[in-house]
Amino acid sequence: MTHRDRDAERRSAAYVLEKTWNLFDEVEQYVQGADTVEQTERPDFAQRAKDLIPDSQRETEILLERSTLSQVSELVQTCTRCPLGSTRTCAVPGEGVTNARLMIVGEGPGAEEDTSGRPFVGRAGVYLDSWLKAINLSRETNTYIANIVKCRPPSNRNPLPEEIQSCLPYLKRQIALVKPDAILCVGKVAAHALLDRSDALRAMRSTVHRFQGIPVLVTYHPAAVLRNMELRASVWEDLQRVAQLIDMPVHTTRR
Repeated sequence: MTHRDRDAERRSAAYVLEKTWNLFDEVEQYVQGADTVEQTERPDFAQRAKDLIPDSQRETEILLERSTLSQVSELVQTCTRCPLGSTRTCAVPGEGVTNARLMIVGEGPGAEEDTSGRPFVGRAGVYLDSWLKAINLSRETNTYIANIVKCRPPSNRNPLPEEIQSCLPYLKRQIALVKPDAILCVGKVAAHALLDRSDALRAMRSTVHRFQGIPVLVTYHPAAVLRNMELRASVWEDLQRVAQLIDMPVHTTRR
């Protein structure tokens, strides 16, 4: 249902509610007599209609409140809340383990992820796996990997604000269910969206942020490092911060 359809349905519902109220009011006056009927405050019919027909974000939040991880994935697979749902090949909910030591949050799927339905499986994903291995983590044993948006933006452009807002409830529910010891945002888009910040990435790197009480660190996206290998030293510093934060041993080889 589009926003326009939802608004039209709300207007219709408000109209019906008001007409029904007026009808009962007239019946009550007829039965009891106009002079004896106690006047009551008229409800806000527009607000009642909104309560009956919530907007798409609230509707998703209601569905997610009791969803399991697998149910979140099912909701993502059928989601059409923003235009990305009509251009994807596959939605990419996320993967990994529950009760993860670390949760990786990226920006969104790329071409290979869009084809496979799995997060971080392209060249950048292989590189990310090497980062995790350096601090004794992996998506198979103690990490969960997800993205801000679950569908690939056309031509790998940055997700639009409305696309981010449409998708964030899924990620927030995943975080609540996975209960990671820490979160690592890779890339500026992921950090800005999750932390609701607009600082430069380099300014966010050295600080332990918080999301719903969970410590959050920020580093560069693996794809950005592959384009500029001079960023490797900075990423290695960030990975060591992650390892120290969650008390994981670190290999001596820099990634």
